Amino acid sequence: QEGAQKFAAKLGRARVFLVHSNGGQAKGPKDANEALQAGMNLPKMLQEAARVPHSAIMSFKELRDSVRREIFNRKQVAGIPFTFFPTYNALLKGHRKGELTVLSGSTGIGKTTFLSQMSLDLCRQGVPTLWGSFEIKNERLLNTMLSQFSNLTPAELEDVYDQTADRFEELPLHFLRFFGSTSVEQVLDAMDYAVYMLDVEHIIVDNLQFMTGSAAFGLDRFQVQDKAIELFRAFVTNKNVHLTLVIHPKKVGEDSNLSVADVFGSAKATQEADNIIILQRGNKCRFVDIKKNRFDGDLGTVPYRFNKKTRCFEEVSPEEVAMMDDNSFPLKRRSAY
Repeated sequence: QEGAQKFAAKLGRARVFLVHSNGGQAKGPKDANEALQAGMNLPKMLQEAARVPHSAIMSFKELRDSVRREIFNRKQVAGIPFTFFPTYNALLKGHRKGELTVLSGSTGIGKTTFLSQMSLDLCRQGVPTLWGSFEIKNERLLNTMLSQFSNLTPAELEDVYDQTADRFEELPLHFLRFFGSTSVEQVLDAMDYAVYMLDVEHIIVDNLQFMTGSAAFGLDRFQVQDKAIELFRAFVTNKNVHLTLVIHPKKVGEDSNLSVADVFGSAKATQEADNIIILQRGNKCRFVDIKKNRFDGDLGTVPYRFNKKTRCFEEVSPEEVAMMDDNSFPLKRRSAY
């Protein structure tokens, strides 16, 4: 049905009909060819075809198969796995369309590097991705991504640049041309094109503050940010894509970890988000802190280190963490809310 919705959006809802090839059963042919081979009555199936329903209205009959999958095929519903951090994947249960992820962390902790590595992981698995880097120019971002992609330093890349670039070009990866302060409307227009023409499923916006830098129409900065969050949330839901949105934290002291309340702006961003991820600093070990997981509620931390050669983050094992000083991981914790 997801594919039918895509065709309906492109061809017009009145021109698209939905044919159920499984005959209402839990298992069955996935397409017309398998239905024909199984000896099913194709003319009857076509006669029973119905128009694609309005996207804002549904009944349990339409949700029945989806609910069945949610209950009995949990791994399939979970999403595309993150392979770069096994524990991170175990907690979040993969990457899913239709979700909004908020990523935060103090300046210089590696938010862009983390997202670069994560996006490459998903692109290698066939997830079409649109990168919006408003703080770092695309050339510099790609410098990092090529090292992560090839596991080579910039100096080592020099002799094999063209071969590496040829392989990199095969990734379903696209970049916004915007840099610096940009209106939300411009970004949404480009996102809409990318979803429609390029079938993009994952969008990264780094970061939101570049779209809310100045007050507009008499609104203060928080109101501008709330409006942007509202527009992004609606886009994610209506287009069924995953949006990863970077939001810098408020100014806080250096002696404690960031909480959900430290994400800049009002509570709207954290309320609308399906996932909230914060990169934290320990005394000796940095860690990914999963503060919100709407899919199944699992929360936790993933310690990591930075590999200067490949510019990649590497998960630190529990045994390695245990060898550190007792107070090195993590710092004193504050309430999540």
